[in-house]
Amino acid sequence: MTFDDGPTPHHTPAILDALAALDVRAAFFVVGQNARRYPDLLRRIDAEGHIIGNHSFHHHHLGVMRGVRYWRDQLARTDEVIARETGKHPLYFRPPMGFKNPLLARTLRQGCHHLITWTRRGLDGLPTTEARIARRLGGKTRPGDIVALHDGIEPYGFRRDDATVRAIPTLIRAYRDRGISPVRLDQLIRLAPYFGLSSNLIASEAATQAPVSR
Repeated sequence: MTFDDGPTPHHTPAILDALAALDVRAAFFVVGQNARRYPDLLRRIDAEGHIIGNHSFHHHHLGVMRGVRYWRDQLARTDEVIARETGKHPLYFRPPMGFKNPLLARTLRQGCHHLITWTRRGLDGLPTTEARIARRLGGKTRPGDIVALHDGIEPYGFRRDDATVRAIPTLIRAYRDRGISPVRLDQLIRLAPYFGLSSNLIASEAATQAPVSR
């Protein structure tokens, strides 16, 4: 499970509480502006065993039209905030809205970042309901899927209610009833989430966790 656009003080703590109650570890792709504004939430995400990834600094909707210099700046500024607050330099990057182009790909290669998108999404970036999220994801998610949801409001986005927060217990129960056990993203894709962390360590940790499905 992955969450985009945070951290924000209303949604992120509630989502962290829900994940802790269900003993689930997720990946949070943070917007640099939000991370800088709420460093305590960034530190809490890390302290509770979740992965933190880069989701650009400004989350501009037209950023996909920009070049290498722009993306290098967006990556570096967000990486710096994450590293300053957690001591970890992220390798995962999710582009705003999943948009990508050759110039972004070149920038990611230069910085050794891993491009992470998704295979299933709750479409909760727009106004929605718990029931719609559950219908979209509960019965359709398969072993190996990367699920994209939101824990925050990107700087130019719509105001969101608590639909995602309310949907999390429903989704996790639905997955487990179907024999699917959520695992942390690095254990699923076997790629180190931070500079200096060995991929062999990830594989070793994954071997001790519940399998993706049974």
